[in-house]
Amino acid sequence: MINLTVKQNESTEKNIVVGVFITKKHAQALITMNPDFINSYRYIRYIELAKANQDLDVTLYLFTTDDVSFEKKYVMGIYYNHQEEIWQQKTFPLPDLLYDRGGGTSQKAMLVIKKLRELGIKNINARHYFDKWDLYDRLSKLDTMSPHLPVTIKGDKAKNIVTMLNQYGHVYVKTRRGSCGTGVIRIEKHGPDKFRYYYSYGSKLFSEIFSEQELMKILYRFFAHKPFIIQKSIDLMKKDQCIIDFRSEVQKNKDGQFIITGTTARIGRSRSPIASNTHKEDYYPIEKFLRYTMKFDALTAGLLQAKINRFLQTVFRAAEQVYGSFGEMGIDFGLDTQGHLWLIECNSKSAKVALYNAFGRQKVRESFFNLLQYAKYLVEKQNNNNT
Repeated sequence: MINLTVKQNESTEKNIVVGVFITKKHAQALITMNPDFINSYRYIRYIELAKANQDLDVTLYLFTTDDVSFEKKYVMGIYYNHQEEIWQQKTFPLPDLLYDRGGGTSQKAMLVIKKLRELGIKNINARHYFDKWDLYDRLSKLDTMSPHLPVTIKGDKAKNIVTMLNQYGHVYVKTRRGSCGTGVIRIEKHGPDKFRYYYSYGSKLFSEIFSEQELMKILYRFFAHKPFIIQKSIDLMKKDQCIIDFRSEVQKNKDGQFIITGTTARIGRSRSPIASNTHKEDYYPIEKFLRYTMKFDALTAGLLQAKINRFLQTVFRAAEQVYGSFGEMGIDFGLDTQGHLWLIECNSKSAKVALYNAFGRQKVRESFFNLLQYAKYLVEKQNNNNT
């Protein structure tokens, strides 16, 4: 059992330094203790990260693109004062490791990451983000992964969508760099020369019938000039006509070994093309979902969960094979009506929403605890190698 007891007299000066790269907006909200932000789910990620670090000899701070001085070799970092229960700033040394929690994709942010890399400061995750086409293209070349990838093509031409629709009846169109369920529409044939799209935003579902001639207008409305992919729809398992998919948080532990921190089943809203923006009560720990929601007996549920766990490790190892080392990853996957597992996407900066909704705050803290222990393992391993 992991001891996550909160210590009130924690020193901010410890052995290993981890810098957490965040957005300016979040940094400002933390420093000013903005009430709206403090009372939102986004804050939980930061406070649980800080609390997870209390029992570890790791110096942990948050920073933005404006906080780094490469000339003076210091960072004006943000840390949590547990005694005062406020976020404060002070100078810290450059980090031993970078933990990118969404510091941005601007040119300046990319320059900061590049300079840190040039100084030998590695990112805990090998990728800042996953491009959906690049991920598919790389993984599809691996025998271990190709059977688990739905047919996918680049969306560089509107006629590609029509071709896929004529072949499969319905497809998903996704931005190559979308996250949190944004930038995803489902299109299906609706007669000889008509189509219907479904798009979910927040709690609302939008649907419209259109002709082939109107397709370009629809694509521009949703994607503007952003590149996208077209993907064969998976016949996912459903409950009351609502699609079901899964999000798993996978990590490495203090020994550098692969672990599964938590797998969540998500039951989507009625007629929604995605399940990742569903009601909070429709997130379930996988064990409870298989036994009590799907009514599987203990043997069937156990065998299926073991199959899923093997699949998750296969995905994680495959991503490492084509990109490099990862400390954690959010993996979205589906189970079709024939019992086959499909990879939907990988996330290098999981928001941990599913983990929180299904398991609670303690599990979110545990995931950060695992991540920081792995950070210690990485630095100590590197120091031993240098010695």
